[in-house]
Amino acid sequence: MVPPEMPMSENDRPIFSGRYELYRRIARGGMAEVFLGRDKLLDRPVAVKVLFPEYATDASFVERFRREAQAAANLNQPNVVGVYDWGQEAGTYYIVMEYVEGRSLAEIIRAEGPLHPDRAADIAIDIAAALAFAHRNGVVHRDVKPGNVLVTTGGQVKVTDFGIARALTGNTSDNLTQTGSVMGTATYLSPEQAQGHPADPRSDVYSLSVVLYEMLTAGPPFTGDTPVSIAYKHVQEAPTPPSQFNADVPPALEAICLFGLTKDPDTRYASADDLRGDLRRFRTGQQVLATQRSGDLAATTVQTRVTPSPGTRPTPQSAVGQPFEHPKSATPPNGNPTVAAPTSDKTRVWATLLVVLLIVVAGLVYLLLNGFSPGSGNNDPGVVSDADSRLRVPSVVGLDWQDAENQLRDEGFEQITIEFQERQDVPANQIFQQDPRAGLLLAEPNDPDNPIRLFASKGLTVVRIPAVERMDFLEAEEILLSAGFSVERVDEQSDDFARNVVIEQSVPSTEERPQGTVITLIVSVGKGEVEVPSVEGQSIADARVFLAREGFDAEVVQENSLDFPVGTVIRSEPGFGRLAERGSVVRLVVSLGPASGQVPSLEILGTTDASQVEIALRNLGFEVKRVNRQLGAGDPSIGQVLGIDPSPGTDLLLGSEVVLIVGSGDAGSGTGSTFITVEPSD
Repeated sequence: MVPPEMPMSENDRPIFSGRYELYRRIARGGMAEVFLGRDKLLDRPVAVKVLFPEYATDASFVERFRREAQAAANLNQPNVVGVYDWGQEAGTYYIVMEYVEGRSLAEIIRAEGPLHPDRAADIAIDIAAALAFAHRNGVVHRDVKPGNVLVTTGGQVKVTDFGIARALTGNTSDNLTQTGSVMGTATYLSPEQAQGHPADPRSDVYSLSVVLYEMLTAGPPFTGDTPVSIAYKHVQEAPTPPSQFNADVPPALEAICLFGLTKDPDTRYASADDLRGDLRRFRTGQQVLATQRSGDLAATTVQTRVTPSPGTRPTPQSAVGQPFEHPKSATPPNGNPTVAAPTSDKTRVWATLLVVLLIVVAGLVYLLLNGFSPGSGNNDPGVVSDADSRLRVPSVVGLDWQDAENQLRDEGFEQITIEFQERQDVPANQIFQQDPRAGLLLAEPNDPDNPIRLFASKGLTVVRIPAVERMDFLEAEEILLSAGFSVERVDEQSDDFARNVVIEQSVPSTEERPQGTVITLIVSVGKGEVEVPSVEGQSIADARVFLAREGFDAEVVQENSLDFPVGTVIRSEPGFGRLAERGSVVRLVVSLGPASGQVPSLEILGTTDASQVEIALRNLGFEVKRVNRQLGAGDPSIGQVLGIDPSPGTDLLLGSEVVLIVGSGDAGSGTGSTFITVEPSD
C-alpha cells in the first residue's frame, strides 16, 4: 500500500450510503482511488474504491466498474480480496472491499530486490491458487501484476483488482470483452493479448510467470520505451533466463518460469492449477514437469523435423528461453516418437543440406522480425541489450550525503532524493539508510516515480530548500543566499522561458540540505543571442529577409532623410553588429525622403532678434547662415534681422539653408558716419 496521507478531519469524512465512513486515501489508480474506511453497521475496517467523477458519466467505465464488483463478489477464496458491496454516491460509483493491511508485491520487490527463490515460489503458489479458483468460476483476471498482489503483515497473499476481468461464459458481443480489445498492463501482457486475441486462463498463467520472473530478478523479462515496444517483445523475443541476472535461481524453478513464458498458449501450462502443481513439486524437491517436457521436446522436435542418419546424433536446440512445443504435437497416437529408418548416403547429403537451409531461413526470419542493422547481434560489443540498462545499487551507507550522491551519479543513477532525519547515534550529514538496499539490480534505475532514497542524519543547520523555479534569477539568488545556501548559475537556451527566469533548481523544494550547500539554478537566456545583420541602404523586403534568416522579427518606422532614397533602410535599432535575442524585434528606420516647409515671416515668428529667429528656423528643420549689414553707430536695428533669403512663404526642403541679413555696428556711437555695406560672398 502507498504511505497513508493525513487523515481527514472528523467533520470532513464522507459517508457513503449512510454506512461507509471514509478516513484517508491509501491508493490511487488510473480510474479510481482507494480509501480506508469503516463499515459503521458491522464496525469493521474496509477499503472503498471510488471511481473518479470524470469517469462516472462514461457508460463504459461504469460498466467496467460494475463488472469488477460482480466478478470479484463471487470469488470467496482466502487468496482473493473479498468484495462486500457496491453502489452510487455523490455523482460517482464505489466498491467496498476487504481491507488488507500490508504491502503490495511491487513495493516488496522494490524495497527488497530479488526475493529468495523459495519465497518467490510460495508467493506464486498462492497467486496461482487465487487465479485457479477464479478460472473455475469462469473469471479470467487479465491484469495480473505485482501491483495487484497484496501481502499482509502476516505473510498471506491476496490478489485484488479484477477491474478488467472477463467472464468466460460472458456475451461475446459486449464491446468491453470482445476479441480485438487489448486490456491489461503491457509489461505483464501475454502474447495473445498483445495481438488482440481473446484472453483465457493460460493468459493469466503467462502474466503470473512474468511476475515470478520479476520476483526472481527484480525486473520484468521485457522492457521498452513504449507499451507497444514491450508488447512486441512479448510476441517476438525470447526472455533471458533468470539465472543470468540472479545466480541463486535453481534450474528447476527457472524451467517452470520459462515454461510459463512460452509464446504459444497451447504449449505453456494449460491452467493455473498446472503451474501451481509444478511450483509445489519444486518446493517439495520433486522433479518438475517443466524440466521433463523441455527435455522430451528437444528430442522429439529434432526427430520429427530432421531424419538422422545411422551413427550420427543431431544437435538438439536449446529449449531454455525458447517457445516449448507440447509433446503431443510431436508424438504419434501410440505415444512413441517417430524414428526414421536408415537411409542412403545420398539421402543423408540432402538431409544435411535441408538442415543448413532451415538454419539460413530461420536466421533471415529473425532478422526481418527484429530489424537488421550492420553489426547487430549478441556478440557485438556496441549493442546495448535490455539487460545492459539495468544498474546494481551500490552501498552508500556511512558516506557523507554529498559523497553518496556523487557516487550514485557516477554509476549512472539520476533520480536521487535525500531526506534528513534527527539521529543522535549518527554524525551529521552521514547516510544511515538507503532504499532500495545495496546489491539490488534495478531494471529501470532512473524511473522518476521510484528514485533512490537516501536517509542522512540531520545536523543543526539543515533547512528546507526554498522554491525558486519560475522566478527572476536575481530574486531567486537573494532568497537562497538569505536561507544560507550558495548559488551556482547555469545558463540554458529556452523557447518557453523569458530571459533570466529560473527554469529548474538542482534540489527540489520538497527536500532539506545543510546551509552552505551549493544549489544550481538553470537559468533561461531566452532563445539565444545573435548579431544583427547590416541592412542599411536595403529595401524593406530585402531587409526583412536578412533579419528573418537570423531569427529576428522586423518592425518598420519611417522618418525623412536627405541622404537615403524613399523606401530604403536608414538604420536598424539595435544597430549592425549588436547582439540581440533570437526571436526579438529589430526596428527598421525607413526613409520617407526629404521633407519640405515654408520659410516663415518675421511676423509669424513674432520677433526680429537675430538669435531668436535663428533658433526658431533651426527648430523648423532649416540650416541658418548669418550675413551682417553694417549700420551707423547707435542704429536701433543693430542685432535685428533686416531680411530673410529666400523670402518668407517660399517652399524649401528641410535641411536647406536660410540666410538671415542682420544689422551690425557700434550700438553706443552716434557720429552719423557713413559706412559701406559689405555682404560676405558664399
